[in-house]
Amino acid sequence: MKKSENLYKSNKTLYIVSVAVILCVCFLSIGYSAFSNSLKIEGILAVVRPVASARITSISITNTSNGGIGNSEDFTKDVLFGNISLPNQDSTITYKVNITVFLSSEMKLTNITGLDSNLEYSISGYNMGDILCNSNNECNLGATDDVFITIGYKNGSYDPNNTTFPINMNFNFEVVQIVAKIGNDRYETLQDAIDAVPTNNTETTIDLLMNTSEVLTVSTGQNITFNMHGNTISNDGVHNVISNTGTIRMSDGLITSNTTQGAVNNNAGGVFIMSGGSISTTGSRQCFYNDGGTLTITGTASLKSTSNERAPVHNLNGGTVIITGGTIESTRYCGVDNRGTSTLTIGVKDGDPANTPVIRGKTYGVKSDNNFNYYDGIIKGSTSAFEDENKIGDTEQSLMMIRRTERIDGSDYYVVQLGIPVTITFNANGGSVSPATRTINKGGPIGELPLATKTNYNFDGWFTEASGGTEVKSTTTFNADTEIFAHFSQTIVAKIGNNEYSTLALAVAAVTTSTPTTITITKDIVLPQNVQINSGRNITFDLDGHTISNRIANMQLFENKGTAVIKNGTLATNGTQGAVNNRVNGANLTIDNLTIIATGTRQAIYNEGGNTTIQGNSHLSNISNERAAVQIKTSGTITILSATIESSNFSAVAMDGGTLNIGVKDGNINTSNPSITGATYGVEATGGTVNFYDGILRGITDAVSGTISDSDGTPTTGTSGNYKTLHLE
Repeated sequence: MKKSENLYKSNKTLYIVSVAVILCVCFLSIGYSAFSNSLKIEGILAVVRPVASARITSISITNTSNGGIGNSEDFTKDVLFGNISLPNQDSTITYKVNITVFLSSEMKLTNITGLDSNLEYSISGYNMGDILCNSNNECNLGATDDVFITIGYKNGSYDPNNTTFPINMNFNFEVVQIVAKIGNDRYETLQDAIDAVPTNNTETTIDLLMNTSEVLTVSTGQNITFNMHGNTISNDGVHNVISNTGTIRMSDGLITSNTTQGAVNNNAGGVFIMSGGSISTTGSRQCFYNDGGTLTITGTASLKSTSNERAPVHNLNGGTVIITGGTIESTRYCGVDNRGTSTLTIGVKDGDPANTPVIRGKTYGVKSDNNFNYYDGIIKGSTSAFEDENKIGDTEQSLMMIRRTERIDGSDYYVVQLGIPVTITFNANGGSVSPATRTINKGGPIGELPLATKTNYNFDGWFTEASGGTEVKSTTTFNADTEIFAHFSQTIVAKIGNNEYSTLALAVAAVTTSTPTTITITKDIVLPQNVQINSGRNITFDLDGHTISNRIANMQLFENKGTAVIKNGTLATNGTQGAVNNRVNGANLTIDNLTIIATGTRQAIYNEGGNTTIQGNSHLSNISNERAAVQIKTSGTITILSATIESSNFSAVAMDGGTLNIGVKDGNINTSNPSITGATYGVEATGGTVNFYDGILRGITDAVSGTISDSDGTPTTGTSGNYKTLHLE
């Protein structure tokens, strides 16, 4: 009876296991098929194999020679095992191993290990390290590949007394990062793809599938179009990104270098055609070193360099540069530097002036040792547009040189372009303006507009009619001589006692003594120019809940050289000069119950000297990745009594010198106010004195960079989400 019960239980268990196995296999088959129609699992194995990113899915013996015999072959996901008999010295056995990819990424077989030391294997049908693909060149989820493994004796290892061996071969797989493709061929590095390009000038497109950091060489006879799909090529931190003696076309993406070797070396015989995308360098060298090659820049191409030694385009040793479009910008040197007997052509000689390319240099737009051709485009330089206009060898004779100045990043630039001149007359409409006229290129934008003034009136902008009409903006274009008109509105924006003022500048000008004076703001104001508090003046600006913002980008809202209090409202700036500058030693600034929002490239408060106090639960923030929300330059004192200070891309408070007081030294510790939070440091002190008495500091890199000189308690570190914190206990 017990034997029957045991047999019943055994049969029942076997039945359950069998059903489970079949269901599992069916589930796996259906599941895999759902991922990819190309994956087919034919037949059901007696054992359900564990799943991996790539795995052995079947084995079979396809060939034996001279008595080779395989017995009891089996496999797991990545191991082939069993027994093999090789009775003769030249006996072999060949296995067909089918491998299937179960990951939506490319895989490769890197090596096979574990074979007996007397034996060796050879592979056919597959090159070790290649991507596993099927016959249709499908290489990810569901792809299958057959690998033929032939096993035999190593030379001199045959022993007639020992001819049977266990087989336990481990197949090692790796995920392949596919950086580039040529058609359906995949490559793990961009240089691998370049190396696969023929050298017979056959035009070949390389698709860049991901960002890559490599040092690349394109050889003579290689003809490559880079389809970068918006990705970035950078270097290894030492060398040029690309050295070229072949032909390269680039229309999108970014090439960037921060080294002393620049981005692209276009050598003798090299051709580089850039019709789009960007090249930038933040090191000490150029975007293009055109060393005897041919370089064409056109379309929407963008080049930018911060080097003070090399131009973005450096043309030498008989090189040829043709620039018909795009933008070229150097923030510290000239835009294009044409050396020796090299050839430079800017624009197309067709009698039709164009506003592109735009070439801008911090010194000269264009510097050249010899004559060059200038047919189109806008050239800008803060020293001069051209180092020497007499080097312009050929130009559009029917056109004239149009000249103007332009304010860029706080500096005046001299601007030159070829075109058909159109004169714009600025009618101040009862006010005053300077200059009264401007010459621009026919069909081109008017550019930055002058400010008109009228006593006791607000300037509202320029319009096409004396009354009504369409507003003229910096991008408005003109095809003929045109007169435009200033519009004004008499609106009271500020009061001193019972006296009313139509502009904040007029209210400030009315304060002529050191007597403390309050200016009350009566409406939101968009400032056409910054407010200056001169030495010997004592002014309180009560915003009364209103907002003061900037009209143009390159201006501060307030510049204080006297005594100023700004309170009870909002300052909003999207400019390149920040919100408030406490300018000189001896100046006193108080920020009280004030919100400052700086969405440009600078700070909320810049303390160049003097004393600044922040109180009344003020809230200061900026998004700059160049400056902190609150910045002490080299001297002066900032005292933060009650405030929230935040920087989303930099330190919240930074100082090169001076003194920073956070809270009040009174023995009572507030652990939440002031609240100072930075993306790098809460407080970054490269110099000066930091005293910490109240509040909490937060930073992702650290709460504080520097030394705390004095405090009211014990500085205690902690964490809050991604931030490191510091408070007192």
